[in-house]
Amino acid sequence: MKLVQCPACGATNLARAGACKGCGAPLAATAAGPDPATTLVGRSRQATDATGPLVITVGRAPDNDVVLAYPFVSAHHARITVEAGQAVIEDLGSVNGIGIGDAANKVTSAPLAESDTVYFGTLPVPASRLLGGALRLGGATAEMPALTRTSTVFGRDPSCDHVLPHPEISRRHARIVRTAAGLLIEDLGSTNGTFVNGQRITKPVPLRDGDTVAMGAFTYRIAADGTMVEHAWHDNVTVEARGIAVDIPGGRLLDGVSLTVFPSELVGVMGPSGAGKTTLLSALNGYAPPAEGKVLYNGQDLYATYDLFRLQLGYVPQDDIMHRDLTVSQALYYTARLRLPADTSDAEIRERIARVLDQLGLRGVEDTRIGTPERRGLSGGERKRVNVAMELLTDPSVLFLDEPTSGLSSEDALTVMRVLRALADAGKTVIVTVHQPSRDVFELFHQVAVVGRDAPGESGRLVYFGPAFPDAIAFFDPAAASRAGSPRDLSPDRLLRGMATAPADEWVRRFERSDTKRRYVDDRAGSVPAVGVARGSAGPRRRRGLGQWWTLVRRSAAVKAGDRENFLMLLVQAPAIALFTAMVFGPQARDAITHASWLQVAAPTGGALFMLVVAAVWLGCSNAAREIVAEWAIYRRERMVNLTIPAYLFSKLTVLGGLSVVQCLVLVGGIFLGCGCRAPLLPTLGICVLVALVGLGCGLVLSSLSASSEVAISLVPTVLLPMIMFGGAFVPLAEMSAPAAAAAQAMPTRWAFEGVVLLENQQWPLWEVPALVAPAPAKRETREFVDRYFSRRVRTSVGTDAVVLSGMLVVLLAAVALTLRARDVV
Repeated sequence: MKLVQCPACGATNLARAGACKGCGAPLAATAAGPDPATTLVGRSRQATDATGPLVITVGRAPDNDVVLAYPFVSAHHARITVEAGQAVIEDLGSVNGIGIGDAANKVTSAPLAESDTVYFGTLPVPASRLLGGALRLGGATAEMPALTRTSTVFGRDPSCDHVLPHPEISRRHARIVRTAAGLLIEDLGSTNGTFVNGQRITKPVPLRDGDTVAMGAFTYRIAADGTMVEHAWHDNVTVEARGIAVDIPGGRLLDGVSLTVFPSELVGVMGPSGAGKTTLLSALNGYAPPAEGKVLYNGQDLYATYDLFRLQLGYVPQDDIMHRDLTVSQALYYTARLRLPADTSDAEIRERIARVLDQLGLRGVEDTRIGTPERRGLSGGERKRVNVAMELLTDPSVLFLDEPTSGLSSEDALTVMRVLRALADAGKTVIVTVHQPSRDVFELFHQVAVVGRDAPGESGRLVYFGPAFPDAIAFFDPAAASRAGSPRDLSPDRLLRGMATAPADEWVRRFERSDTKRRYVDDRAGSVPAVGVARGSAGPRRRRGLGQWWTLVRRSAAVKAGDRENFLMLLVQAPAIALFTAMVFGPQARDAITHASWLQVAAPTGGALFMLVVAAVWLGCSNAAREIVAEWAIYRRERMVNLTIPAYLFSKLTVLGGLSVVQCLVLVGGIFLGCGCRAPLLPTLGICVLVALVGLGCGLVLSSLSASSEVAISLVPTVLLPMIMFGGAFVPLAEMSAPAAAAAQAMPTRWAFEGVVLLENQQWPLWEVPALVAPAPAKRETREFVDRYFSRRVRTSVGTDAVVLSGMLVVLLAAVALTLRARDVV
């Protein structure tokens, strides 16, 4: 452990401390060097001789160097002395003692290595965090300089009066102004908002004595005289479930779960399949609002103040939250551009990406295509770590992962879990679901929550929460624990096997009577009270506008370009359809129009025009049918952060619409050349593009409603078949029955076909109907080309057709937006 002396006051400090613990003066960056504790993979450290003794006091009282503001931590709990490169920790007569490596391994004095974990009661704190000094956890506060200036600007930019160095903070985030009437705060157009008493502000707001102001992970309690007290929540978030129950229509999935997870804890959620592991995880991370009880983040109701916490939590679901056809750097760049403040420069984003990749041991894979298990790209472990990297871009304090080791080899699973343990050691609150962990993986957990139920249809309940290895195994299989010669002989498999020997009700009763429940559930509850009075800002406010739309457009285009095979197939479809149409209808449709050939040319020409319309609808619909459902995990995660539905929807319309325009150009050009169509080209192309966009809207509706890509694609023929039947080509509209004619009005093909036929009709001569009796009447009956399909009684105009198709597109896009909004959680 390298120590340095402060150049200002001469006090001894750890070299990697940013500021002197004695006078607060900054320490030379060259002396500190890189912080090995931030390197989570391949960590190494070289100890050097100390330049003098260093004493770090730890306790609940604010005069300690390390303040752990929890009720079970004594006022002056422990003292760490660092001398000659060696650290020693000693208990100062605390009530709950200190443990090294395990809460039960009590010591009064012991050597302390940087890799150790120190337990203060049931609170684990990595020694690396303790040795850094100036650590404040729980509800600990720090006095800040008073607001004496007329105007004080808070933000990420170094030129701000009060610098908040965090990626979710805007460059110039907020300003507090001193006026004759008192203090006034205004948000300076920040991306992620400024909150007063939990409520996001949209205009200047007067501050009253005791109000709390929150910007990202920074919370301040402000007095009327300008005195500020800071609550630093970054890497200091306590997650508490207080009697939560989760319902679905027709039943209750989870009931009566209470637990508390502290910062720097890695907690596993285990249980039989279907017991409610993912449901519990979803309730804790904002995805499943509880029907009863509360989820508290640092004492604040998560669901009542979700907008305040949305960027402080990261979530990695089982499904990838990245596009497989992008490279790692592309995926991370677009995610950063979507989630980080709008004023974040590309250089800052590249720096942030590099830091996260280093943190996760992913240097060297930046230009590798992500791929899938079927299409070789990253390995399974690398893919999971890239998923984690997506969340770490915003540096959240809480991280949730659903089955992060599922489908991985034992070595990859262990690598991923070691990364998660290192993130917890760095201060994150990490909660993961896991099914059958190996012993090496299980030993990495600080605590484990076990959920059980006896039969399908019953509610899942918490049957254990406490230390993982070996305590949890011993709780469920005490006989195996007593037979084992060493804890290393115990396998995590014994946990679920032992659990199966008694019903869930019995395990609930045993846990209720246990000392583990008292210490790890009851004594932990309410450890961190809420700061101030939160009036609530329930759902996330999403305000990203054109910038978000443009980022989504660029990403969607990159995804299409990355999937070269599929993109090539999309480009080939239109010329192939045009070729086949020309082969079938072209030979007769290209003939010269005479009185004798009029009928023989009209029939194939009408067939070619109808194929043009049907092909345009089909191309638009098939292009979009998988677009939303295929990336549902990505959409849902980004929606929970800050994604706006209009930006998302119009990005799809832009990219897929552009593709449809190209396809329609090829389709119209090919069919016109191959079949000799006579209609004006540009108006026909316009009708074709409009009906393709309507088809695109139909595809997006299917995609937003479907549970899988396969279901969405299978529904496309079901949607297209009525459009073909009621389009007016097989049976003219005037000859349809009343119900069929009414149904035809809802078909985009009916309006598009009428439009292109009317345009073609402009270039066709009238046809005189041959007289059936002699002598022929002086004025013969004539027919127009359009009369074959739309008589004067039922037809409208090209303008009307275009307006109706445009209206259909608007209705379909609105339906997609409403469907997506209805599927929102918050």
